Amino acid sequence: EVLPTASTRASAMARALPLLAALLSCASALQPVLRFRDPKTRGEVVLVGCMHYNPASIALASSIMREEAAAKRLRACVVESCPTRWNTTLEMQPQGSLYRAIFDNEMQAAAEVAEEYGRPVELGDQAIEDTGRRIVQLFALTLVQLLTPAGWQAIYADLREGAGTLTCEDESVGVGALLDPQLIAALPVTLVRYPLAAVVKSPLLALPLALLLLPLITQDASSAASVEPVTLAELGSALAFAALETLVLGRVFLVALLEERNYALARNIRKAHFATRGGDTVVAVLGAAHLNGVKRLLTSSRVV
Repeated sequence: EVLPTASTRASAMARALPLLAALLSCASALQPVLRFRDPKTRGEVVLVGCMHYNPASIALASSIMREEAAAKRLRACVVESCPTRWNTTLEMQPQGSLYRAIFDNEMQAAAEVAEEYGRPVELGDQAIEDTGRRIVQLFALTLVQLLTPAGWQAIYADLREGAGTLTCEDESVGVGALLDPQLIAALPVTLVRYPLAAVVKSPLLALPLALLLLPLITQDASSAASVEPVTLAELGSALAFAALETLVLGRVFLVALLEERNYALARNIRKAHFATRGGDTVVAVLGAAHLNGVKRLLTSSRVV
């Protein structure tokens, strides 16, 4: 067997670099931004998809807001929040505070640009209390429906319908938008800020979060100390449990956290247009997973 020499490896790397650069360049161009006209309001809508608390998303939301406002096109800014969450955020981390710097986020950044130009900020999400109730209801309902064939059909229908909200016709945001090098480079910041901000705003979340992470830590430590062979029965049980867990959590995510909130977001984006005067463009700063579903509703439905 002939082993590759150092010069051969260097040559291969040199050939791969232009391809890698091209891929990264394309990924950077695929920004999670959708711009279109709402046929009901006849106004322009700009949906900015963000990874919450990610510096790259914060910069993107701020730059688009400033671009629209400076050109006098901005009618209103809509953020993915509700009165309870937004008031808590403003009380805990007002502009200029230490917490505001530590927990820098795209929604406050966009809102501050809108206020700088004298444009209104509207809240687009449904009440967190309603979302919490729906999560509990759907979780319990799914556990019950797993016991009957008709229940499995209902679960499948919800999963199929919910998965449809991840796509839309014409221009849409795909997985490539998440490959932005700046977004990926700042991912560790997101992974620290997101749970930490949740605990600071709601200290009661600290206990369940610790209980969730503790088994992972102890399991890694124990597995490093001793590795035991896994039987076929244990593997089958683990796979079955993982499949059921995916069904339950997948339905909760796609329906309660995504599909139902998409309707609220689309409805409130339209309300923001009708409730304000000025420019022609409503900019909505949302989690990236909502973009395609919200666009689908605004371009295909006049009911929301």
